[in-house]
Amino acid sequence: MPKIVDYELKKKEIIEKAKEVFAKRGYYNTNIADISEKCGMGRTTIYQYFKNKDEIFYYTIGDFLEELKVKVEAIVSDQSLTFLEKLKKLVFELTSEYEHNNIFVLLVEIWIIWKRENNKLLEMLKAYSQELKIQIKNLISQGIAANEIKPIDSESMADTIYSFIESFTLQPISNNIDKQRKLSSFNILIDGLRA
Repeated sequence: MPKIVDYELKKKEIIEKAKEVFAKRGYYNTNIADISEKCGMGRTTIYQYFKNKDEIFYYTIGDFLEELKVKVEAIVSDQSLTFLEKLKKLVFELTSEYEHNNIFVLLVEIWIIWKRENNKLLEMLKAYSQELKIQIKNLISQGIAANEIKPIDSESMADTIYSFIESFTLQPISNNIDKQRKLSSFNILIDGLRA
């Protein structure tokens, strides 16, 4: 009797392994053979689940962004934190994530090359960025309404905070001390919002 394979579970396993390969080798230096080797299966088996490397990458990035979205939503909905603490934790989580993998660098690599094209991955990245900015803006607006944050332009401040996250994850940091210094500077900025 043939072995019954859970199609979605196997697809998820391939995505998880592909994340590691893409993060280590980069998008353009990765091929299906690298992914199949990491998964311990043949290339033809990989093709039963995905059309090509681009499709695997699309699902890999989608999975990564979904994980980040869950983290952001957990922080935003944490009632034990003040609005300023939520902003600090949000930035800390997002800027610490890049240490564990190079997905942010991959996103930039792809974004630069595909910027002129209209494709689903770029649209997904734009939507995620916009959603994150809205979450940050809402936190600031709620903090203002709760008299925790002084009245400021919440949209402009959300753009500033998002720009910090983006630059922090894209610029190489030579060591953990540099990271801590940058985060400390950011926390001073956030503390300056206190009403």
